[in-house]
Amino acid sequence: MSLGDSLIAATALFNNHKLLTNNVEDFSGIQGLSIISLQSVL
Repeated sequence: MSLGDSLIAATALFNNHKLLTNNVEDFSGIQGLSIISLQSVL
């Protein structure tokens, strides 16, 4: 995972937000992070 992705995930976790992403695989291993696939919204 890149530093940028880590910062995005940390920000979402800290603020108790869900993360909307087109790259679910990179974020799926983070415990407690709620992920929404961009494909599921389109």
